[in-house]
Amino acid sequence: MVFVNCMDITECKNELYEKAIHIVSEERRKKSECYHYVDDSKRCICAGLLLQYGFYHKVGQLSEIEITYNEFGKPFIKNRKEFKYNITHSGKWVAIVYGTTEVGIDVEKIQEGREELVDFCFSEEERLTIYNHIEKEERIKQFTKLWTMKESYIKFLGTGLSTGLKSFSVDSTEGLITSNDGKLKKDLRIRSYQFATDYYLSVCSTEDEICIHNVSLKEVVNLLECM
Repeated sequence: MVFVNCMDITECKNELYEKAIHIVSEERRKKSECYHYVDDSKRCICAGLLLQYGFYHKVGQLSEIEITYNEFGKPFIKNRKEFKYNITHSGKWVAIVYGTTEVGIDVEKIQEGREELVDFCFSEEERLTIYNHIEKEERIKQFTKLWTMKESYIKFLGTGLSTGLKSFSVDSTEGLITSNDGKLKKDLRIRSYQFATDYYLSVCSTEDEICIHNVSLKEVVNLLECM
């Protein structure tokens, strides 16, 4: 089983947010101060909180978390092979997926304005999935769903831009992944959910069960303050 926790950054207000800032690591705090926009700083702080909260939930302790990166920039916790995680954010939501096996996650708000990317980033099968919908609103939804599914797979791989979005195809109904040479990724599945009405959230994993929770800033701060 893998776990997904989601946090709404609009909860980051007043004294509660000040407490949150002082709970995260110094590195995370300094990183948050580098952003020009306040909401970006809030996403950074919430991401740090969700990582600490998830680590405590899975491992049962809250030791110092030392983050390192693979050659493509995917983060992982040093000397903790039993804890795999991935973080995403869009709009007001920040989400983390974690478990004992590799995972990837992406969340995106459903909004128009990126349809021109269809021909550059999607396979023929994926384009047909989008264009088969007559209504523009449904095409935008399908675009967002497929985009998050493809992103979650690339984040699962941890290979960044070295894996092209058109190098594989995703079945939006079954969540199956097929490479351009026709090989099916048999052990992998992407599950996609319409989330909080106007978002799509997709998770790529080898696990069959995914447990999704919304966690409040207050809940997380109260727990981590006691550690």
